[in-house]
Amino acid sequence: MASDAAWTPTYGYGTRVTLGRRLTLAVRAVLRTVFPVLGLTAALVGLFLYLATPVPYLAHTAENWVTVSSLLLPVPFLAIHLTNRRYGPAYAFAQIILTFAVLGAVTIFAGESVHRFLPAAALPAMREVCAFMAAFVLSGFLSIVAFDGARGRRWWTAPLVGSLIGALSFAPAFYPAAYLGTSIPWFDRMLVETGVLCGGAILMLFPFWMLRRVVQPLSGFGGY
Repeated sequence: MASDAAWTPTYGYGTRVTLGRRLTLAVRAVLRTVFPVLGLTAALVGLFLYLATPVPYLAHTAENWVTVSSLLLPVPFLAIHLTNRRYGPAYAFAQIILTFAVLGAVTIFAGESVHRFLPAAALPAMREVCAFMAAFVLSGFLSIVAFDGARGRRWWTAPLVGSLIGALSFAPAFYPAAYLGTSIPWFDRMLVETGVLCGGAILMLFPFWMLRRVVQPLSGFGGY
């Protein structure tokens, strides 16, 4: 019979998704990304503001290339982990992409105004910027996958594994891309940066522990 052959588009288990429902889901998804994007944007801006600020105890040594920015690099990974804990890996990766989109838009349309408020030393070369973006997207993606796979009853497992994976992948991706073929001793710096990030991964467990009761995971993540 014709009625037997009739088909109406449904989604899920027989639930029709109307246009209004689609718009509601889209608006909710956008609203969910607002604060994560703002948080990650603030963390990345902080890195550039302190890019030329050496660590005080190393300011007069041969290792003055170690800046405050290097010590702050674990903070963006913390922001990603909190989003992953709350909304899952898809939102966490969207957080990274949208953050770089926002920063890129600001650079294109308001770059001259922003440069007036930044010290000249805080403006890295274009090769370094591109290397940082590529390395951060790669390490961020790997840390998101690691965090999601390590969810469990022990609250510290997922953020620790995710941060360590991010630390072990960021520096080996960034330094060759930024400095290979130059006179900068990038290999030694890469090793030091990796060690700093691994140490930061452990230190970031404390703020994660403090915020985990505030940033509760949505249903579907088993409470982890």
